[in-house]
Amino acid sequence: MNIELTNAYESALQEQARQRNQIITPFARRVSQSIFSAGLLAMTDSSHNVAQYRVVSAPTGSGKSSYALAFIKAYVETVPDATALYLVETIRQAEDIYRDMSRLIGLDKVAIWTAAHDEQTYPEEAMKEHGFIPAQHFSVDALGSYPVVIATHKFYTGPRSAKATLYRGEPRKLTFIDERPEGVSTFDTDTGAIKTVRDKLAQAHSSDFEPVVRLTELHDHLESIWRSASSKSVFDVLPHTEATDLAWFASARADEYVKSRDEQIKQVFGFARSLASGFAFLARYDAYGNGARFVGYDMNLPLSPGTIILDATADIDGLSLIAKHRNTVVVPQVDFRNLSITHIDPEPLNVSGKRKKLKISDVAKRADLAKPYAEWILATIKQHTRCGEKVLVITHKALLDHDYLPARRDFAEPYDLEGRQVCFIHWGIGIGSNRWKDATAVFLFGEFHKPRRTMVATGLGWREQQATDNTLAPYQSWNRKDGPLFTLQEGDLCRWLKQMAMRGNARNIDAHGVCGVQRLYVTGEFDRLIRHKDRMFPGATVVLDSPHLRFQRGGAEALIALLYQSQEETISVSEVKEATGVDLRRNRNRYFSVPEIKEAMNQKHWDFLPGAGRGRMGHFIRCSV
Repeated sequence: MNIELTNAYESALQEQARQRNQIITPFARRVSQSIFSAGLLAMTDSSHNVAQYRVVSAPTGSGKSSYALAFIKAYVETVPDATALYLVETIRQAEDIYRDMSRLIGLDKVAIWTAAHDEQTYPEEAMKEHGFIPAQHFSVDALGSYPVVIATHKFYTGPRSAKATLYRGEPRKLTFIDERPEGVSTFDTDTGAIKTVRDKLAQAHSSDFEPVVRLTELHDHLESIWRSASSKSVFDVLPHTEATDLAWFASARADEYVKSRDEQIKQVFGFARSLASGFAFLARYDAYGNGARFVGYDMNLPLSPGTIILDATADIDGLSLIAKHRNTVVVPQVDFRNLSITHIDPEPLNVSGKRKKLKISDVAKRADLAKPYAEWILATIKQHTRCGEKVLVITHKALLDHDYLPARRDFAEPYDLEGRQVCFIHWGIGIGSNRWKDATAVFLFGEFHKPRRTMVATGLGWREQQATDNTLAPYQSWNRKDGPLFTLQEGDLCRWLKQMAMRGNARNIDAHGVCGVQRLYVTGEFDRLIRHKDRMFPGATVVLDSPHLRFQRGGAEALIALLYQSQEETISVSEVKEATGVDLRRNRNRYFSVPEIKEAMNQKHWDFLPGAGRGRMGHFIRCSV
């Protein structure tokens, strides 16, 4: 069987290459072998009914999605009862995969379902809502008669997922998940929201309507916990009482509210259902314990035998240290020598005389702050790009929603910034898309921070743990660098940074695994970039915009800036002090214990030679590479 499958896979790769007028390069060959290995392992898992994820973290732009399609073709051709499900993040990606898949294996073997592809959706409606006319339309009930089905992550985790996961009543043998879905649903609410939903339902029905009665009990239960809580832990357990019938929220009678299109109703009832199962906790959100959110979570990603996750950032997102049932497949690494990274200090966010910066969420709420920040963004883009260049900008959603920046998402209709073709998108979208692959400059303004309580729910959910004193304990010291919360937060921030950085020309990888020429400009935390640069972008160069401003601040930041910016072969301790104010004669051990300084020395090939004898001062010396 393996020989037959191997030959069929090679044939599919060659056919795919011919269709695209491409050749299979040495690097592509290595990626295709990683996909083949994952496919074989998943087939074994499926035949032995072992539920686990085979994770392929092949780089963005390496062709892992294409080779997964080739594997499915070979699999369907050589295995009599072969069936597969292919899942993507967006409707547009689903359309692209369907066109490639149907061309490769034939229209009679593959079906697709999204809101745009439903048989009752008119082409004009799909164009208006989603920006394209689907190649085919299908009934959701017809999916079970096709051996290969394409759907979205959202459909897979929704109430009708069985329409796609079953083939003629039997579970599909293989499932490919293209890019990591959220996996854990979080329900974030407070007693005020519960009261609002209760009153909304009471007005629509009556005060003795059963959901209203249950919500009143829930509201009073949580208020009692909050008023009587003696603990001041950041995260706390939510005990049950016999006076509150939480089981009702887990029953079929609550289903329509858990699945409601009203987001507030969905959050409240989703939380209550999670609480009934023990998957909920209290999160205090200020230093004095005066505010609280009630957070529920649910592992919504069905784990079935034969599942493969294609996720370019699985090696850095922190989940490998947290989640259960994940096994990685060896993949080749990209050489990022053609990527230059410039760290820019966001001047409008600096608070005069302080190291603390304003938060984007606060800036976007005030026109007197948001307008200057948006103007600075446009000026920064112009400063670092040239006329005629294609530029991708990632910023925060509020700046686009309130028209401080133009919401132009496609190079078919870009924003004209004095001759530059600029696309603006926001954090939270775009993973997996290649529509901006011609951008030679990519700007990441800010970072995609999620609330700490969301990351705690994510960690507990992926580990399938209830919220207890023991399971919450590791998350209480949220700033411990060896703790799970810090690991998840750092990993998630790195994941989004790398994913969005790789939307541009860097995703165009050559025959030898070298990324395309691209300039990346970031304004996020500089220390984090330094800590993880070699994990995210091995071989890339890092430079600092306006290094003299960092020198003026002194401390570790100034020393790091000097190590990155200096073109000299040696720097004496007196020159360090003159440039930055850092006195290495007195404080060398303290500074050299800082991880980011160690990384800066390593990445820029510095060694330090201490002074030996009278008159011979210590100095940095550039090592030969």
